[in-house]
Amino acid sequence: MIERHTGSIRCAAVVFTFALCGSADAQTSKGVLTGVVVDAATQAPLPDATVVARSPALPGEQSAVTDESGAFEMTLLPAGTYSLAVTHEGFESFSPDGLTIKGGRMRIRIAVAPVPPPVADTAIEFNDTMTMPSMVSGPDPEYTPDAVERGIEGSMQVRCVITADGQVRSCKVLKGQPFMNGAVVGALERRKYQPALAQGKPVDVYYTFNIRLKLPPR
Repeated sequence: MIERHTGSIRCAAVVFTFALCGSADAQTSKGVLTGVVVDAATQAPLPDATVVARSPALPGEQSAVTDESGAFEMTLLPAGTYSLAVTHEGFESFSPDGLTIKGGRMRIRIAVAPVPPPVADTAIEFNDTMTMPSMVSGPDPEYTPDAVERGIEGSMQVRCVITADGQVRSCKVLKGQPFMNGAVVGALERRKYQPALAQGKPVDVYYTFNIRLKLPPR
C-alpha cells in the first residue's frame, strides 16, 4: 500500500465499518437475519450490543441484544430494504442502511469503533509551514479475507488527529472501501509518530492519510 498525507477540512470524529457476508438460502416471504458485532480496533466480539432493525416492510421495529460471542438473530423479517442501528456503551453508534432481505437466512458482520478519547481543543489543521509528522513505528493496514475474495482495490482517505505526543486518535473515514475501513483505521490508530512541529514545538494536528489499496500477490 502506498500512502500520501495531506491536511484537510475539520470533521467530526466517527469511524465505522460494515461487512456483508451472506445471502438468502431459501425462497420464503420471511427472512432471518443473523450476525456478529465486533470491536473495529481489536476484532473482539461485543456482548450486550443492541441491534435495531427498521424497514417500511416491518411494522414498528425489531431489536436484539448480542450474546457473549457478539452474535444476534432476528426472525420473521418481511422481505424489504432495512436499516440497522447498532449501539454499545463506550462505542460509536453505527447505522448502516440499504440491507436487502428477500427471505431465507442472511448473515452479516458489523464492526463498531470505540469512542475516541477527547482531543484537545487546540488541535489545528496541518499546513505547509509545519514540519510533517513522520511514522516511528506501527503496522501497515492488512487486507481482510473478504476484501481479498472480492478483489477490492482503490484509494481511501482517513482523517485523524496526530497528537503532540505522537498518538493517532479520532479517525474518520472520508472515503472508504468495502471490507477495509476497520482494518485501515485500526492500523493507523496503533501507529506512533514524530509529531508535527509548529515553530519548533509539537502540536496536535488534524491530518488526512491518503491510502492506496493494492491486492497482495497471490
